[in-house]
Formats: sequence, C-alpha cells, structure tokens
Amino acid sequence: MEAGLVRGAAVFPEYDAFDAEDDDVDFCISLGGDGTVLHLTSLFVEDTPLPPVISFSMGTLGFLTPFDAGDFKPCLGRVLAANQDPVFCTLRTRKRCEVYWEGQLQRVHHVLNECLIDRGASPNMVTLEAYVDGHHITTVQADGLIIATPSGSTAYSLSAGGPMVAPSVPGTLLTPIAPHSLSFRPLVVPESSEIEIHLPPSARSHARASFDGRHTLRMLRDSSIRCTTSLCALPMINMGYLDRDWYEGIVQKLKWNVAIRETDAADIAAFTSRSLLRNKGVDTQNLSPVGKIADTVSDAAQSDVIGLIGKNTISNDRLHPQEQTDGIQQGVPDKVTAGKAQSKL
Repeated sequence: MEAGLVRGAAVFPEYDAFDAEDDDVDFCISLGGDGTVLHLTSLFVEDTPLPPVISFSMGTLGFLTPFDAGDFKPCLGRVLAANQDPVFCTLRTRKRCEVYWEGQLQRVHHVLNECLIDRGASPNMVTLEAYVDGHHITTVQADGLIIATPSGSTAYSLSAGGPMVAPSVPGTLLTPIAPHSLSFRPLVVPESSEIEIHLPPSARSHARASFDGRHTLRMLRDSSIRCTTSLCALPMINMGYLDRDWYEGIVQKLKWNVAIRETDAADIAAFTSRSLLRNKGVDTQNLSPVGKIADTVSDAAQSDVIGLIGKNTISNDRLHPQEQTDGIQQGVPDKVTAGKAQSKL
C-alpha cells in the first residue's frame, strides 16, 4: 500500500493495481452492480480456480448482487464464520472464447455473461456460419449473434428476445440480434458443446466481437471464435439455497409475471387525473388523494376529466349524491322491488 490521499478530514489509501499472477486472493468483495462483478472476473485472465465472491448491491439493476450494502457487517460475519455455519454458493459458468484467424490462435478471453459478435459500424447485416460440435447448424444473417451463459441470459440476450435460464442449468444460449429470418428463434444447447462462429471469406463486411462488453476487436474475413466451457467457474455466495436468489431477482427487479393490480391502477388513474387538471390551470400541489379530487375542482373541470379518464377517478358519491339513498341506487331496483312490480302488474 502506498501513501494515502488526504481529502478534508478523511484519508483514502491507495493500493497497487491487482495482478492475478502475482497476488494470491482467497476471498473477493464486490461493491457496485453487475458491471463491477464482470470487471472483477475479467482480472482473472487464466483458467485457474477463482476465489469466492460476495457482491453488495450499490448499483441499479443487478442479478449478481443479492446482498444489500447496508447489511455488510452481518453478511461478512456470516461468511467469515462459514466453518461453523455453512453458507450457500452457486458456481457461475464461464465461457472460454478463443479467437482464430487463418487457423492461428490470436487471443483467449473468459466471459461470465456473453460473447457478442455483431456488424459493428457496417450498415450491412453480418453473415456468420454457426457450428455446434463440428456440425454446421445454420448460416446467420442478422445484426449480430450472442453466445451467452445462464448468467448472461438476463443481460444482453434477454434484451434481444432470449429466454431466462437459471444459473444452475448447464446450457449455452445462441441468441440472434434482429435476424433477417423471423423463424430464427433463440437456441439453448448443452453446456458441454463446442460452439464455433466463423466469418466466411465471402462475407460482405468485417464483424466486431466483444467479451462481456470488453476487449473489443475487429473480426476479419475467414476468422472465427470458438467457445467452450471454462474449467473453473466463479463461486458466487448467495443468500438462499440453489437458485432462490435468482428467482427472487427476476420477480422483484424484472417484475416477471407481476400483474398490474387494482392499487397500481388507482395510482395510474390519480396521476393521469392530476396531469389533466394541471393542464387546465388547477393547482394540484395540495390536492387530496384520488377520492377527494372533486373537493377542490369545479364541476366543468370534473366533467372534462371524467370524460377522458372515466368516473373511476372521482368517487361517485361526491359527483352524484342525489342518486345515493341508504346505500341503494334508485336507478337500479333490486330483485325484490322488481318482483313486487311484476306482481302488481
């Protein structure tokens, strides 16, 4: 550690840059979002065992950060006492991506989320030949192709229409980006399969490749990327057993299969009514909740608002009190009253 920087009354220490070859790491703590975890894994360039990681959420949307930063003390105490009370851990699969050009290995990257091959700055679609276990399965004509892990299924692949896959599922996703053919749907292949994406010599333009959003390179014609499963996965410490954290994440953060309930509909109606009233010059700063909007609004403004958003925004008893008699609407007789009317006839 070098000398610290003094800013006001606090002293911020400075550390040397991490080098996975020279530094032995037993445990990692991540503070941030999913991008911080991806950066952490990119520091381990070799396919060697990785230390366990506990990630505290300090970002916006994160599926790799189940722990809240405000609870760091009890969480770390729980992890440090793992010899007494075991903690939960999920092995996050990584992909080994080898870049070849004219049959020669150029570089190797390990990704936690995805390997992306797209058209780059070219206005043309990219043409790619896809092979699985040495067998040609299809020729891709699209803006790009994503080779994603289960961890990456909720990242770029999901935005491109790919499925969500639980982290413990041993699979690899092939997700096209804006394919030319509407029948080209995302594909899930076994984790053990070797995937090779080749840019043919007859391609109209070059392509671009990136690995977890980093190490962007230009793919020349007759180059290829071969993806296999890395030997060493990333151990991620969880709050719950197996994939429980993941299921809770897609519900809480993506609102997966969460319907708009009546309370949400009421909030939307209230917001809409206030917006319409503000457009008519009504002061809505001190306006009451939904059912009391009619208290401070003129009849003309009420009728305009009701005509646009319906009567459910303003309570019916405030608008038409003459239609209410002991909780029974006079305009709609009940079955007993209707029966008596029929007997008299």
